[in-house]
Amino acid sequence: MDSIYDETEKHKQTPGFTLVEVVVSMLIVSVMLVAALNIVGGSRLSQFKTSQSSRGQALAEALMVEILRQSYADSQYGPGSFGLGPDEVGDGSRSLWEDVDDYDGWSASPPEQKDGTQIANFSGWQRSVNVAWIDPMNPSQVEDSESNAKRVTVTVTYGGAPVASLIAIRTAWEK
Repeated sequence: MDSIYDETEKHKQTPGFTLVEVVVSMLIVSVMLVAALNIVGGSRLSQFKTSQSSRGQALAEALMVEILRQSYADSQYGPGSFGLGPDEVGDGSRSLWEDVDDYDGWSASPPEQKDGTQIANFSGWQRSVNVAWIDPMNPSQVEDSESNAKRVTVTVTYGGAPVASLIAIRTAWEK
């Protein structure tokens, strides 16, 4: 009888996992895996948004520099004129534009160089410009006529969503 008792006792003490322990372990590992994948996905999305923001900012800055290099007013028509003159329409590019307000209402998707050629690898992007006369003492106040100050706003969007926006003020007293 002693030998049977020893065999039964041996089976009771055999180490191993029960089905419940395996299921609980798998559940814990699954939850940890989902959490890790969410963290990685969030990190990738954040990197993408940062990259898009940098690209949009660069597009906005390049256009703003181009605009601010122009004269305050058209030399042929003088202060008080606003927008494109008949001699500035040309081939649809910005190559004939020589004053800040020529850019008012301009928009291009995909973005273009000043000569009208598209900028590579910017499909889905758009740049637009708004120029308005403003009160020099209160730049948020838009004026209906010449005020010797213009506010230039460049907006860049990707997929219809705003990515970057720059605002500059140009006055008649600047050279």
